Amino acid sequence: MVILPEVVLLVEVKSAIPTEPVRLGTPEAAGAVLAKLGKAFKQIDVTAQLIADREAVLAAVPAGRPILGLAVTLEPFHIANAGFDPFPVTRTPVTVADASEIENLATTTGISPGRLLLNRAADDVRSTWSLHTAFEGRARDRNPVLDEAWDSYPWASAARAYRKSS
Repeated sequence: MVILPEVVLLVEVKSAIPTEPVRLGTPEAAGAVLAKLGKAFKQIDVTAQLIADREAVLAAVPAGRPILGLAVTLEPFHIANAGFDPFPVTRTPVTVADASEIENLATTTGISPGRLLLNRAADDVRSTWSLHTAFEGRARDRNPVLDEAWDSYPWASAARAYRKSS
């Protein structure tokens, strides 16, 4: 769960990946992935209902703030947000997003992540597109978490020195 000034994001991470049979659309492979991602939709909706019911364990979550769901996978499922997918119907809007889309969300400048997601969710057409389309034309900063991780490696100082000398 991520509490932002504009919205509460309920995040479920699933290990579903688009294998070749999934990309080809075979019924057997698609069914397995849909079950995993469908579980994320259900979990997000249950948590959203617990927040709405003001369950004690979730009392710290601000009341009355919009709630959106993110079902996150490592790799993209390109048409997962299209309205014709057989995911469970939920009261909570859920977007399927991959790891690179989450990084883009965290590093986009000029608009807060919460506002970007709320604007996208309010658009009946764009909300059915891949999340990456919401970043088109937007500037992004470097990812400070990745920069810090990179700087922790022994070769990072040599790489910085090389860049400064060129």
